[in-house]
Amino acid sequence: MVQSGALVIRRATEADADDVVRVITLAFESDDPIEDYVFPDPEVRRRRTPAMIRLLFKHRYLPANAAIVAELDGKVVGALLWIPDRYRNPVWREAISGPLLLWAMGPTATVRGIEVDSAIARSAPAEPHNFMVYLGADPQVQRAGVGRALNAWLIAESEAHGRAVCGICKDENVAYYAQFDFGLVHRTRIGSKGPELNFLLRPAVRATAD
Repeated sequence: MVQSGALVIRRATEADADDVVRVITLAFESDDPIEDYVFPDPEVRRRRTPAMIRLLFKHRYLPANAAIVAELDGKVVGALLWIPDRYRNPVWREAISGPLLLWAMGPTATVRGIEVDSAIARSAPAEPHNFMVYLGADPQVQRAGVGRALNAWLIAESEAHGRAVCGICKDENVAYYAQFDFGLVHRTRIGSKGPELNFLLRPAVRATAD
């Protein structure tokens, strides 16, 4: 657990499910190219996104120990979901979560979600890395340093293991991540007709000899 001022950054537990779903759903409710592509209809997005995030949290990120929350005065106000280097979800867990995601998302959105996963896998570098998937803050506390603190946590975690950090983002966020030494590597498209997004990479910090 890391404490930054009034913010507390810690690993999530199963008890944080409701808060993680709330924060991620609110943070990505609008103006997010991937969510807009997966759920083009805003009403469908509002109805189906919470169940999707809950299943991903339970079956993908929590088992990988890759869910982080930010607390402010005891309330969860931010969440970070990421994929650790070389982590692969067990086949049995995919077999369980697959039908549940299909039910929660609907057929078309499930196919588009698979396209998102494929874009992530296609963009991932060969070098050891951690892949940031969701980083969001409750809109009520945006610009209060929540995203910065979560980002710093993942960078420190990655540096401790000699790993790069990478992710996909929209054009408006490239400058934000540049503050943390993320560089634009290339652009990648989701599916054949989905949005074209930026693949960013923060290289691993290499130890230098004295």
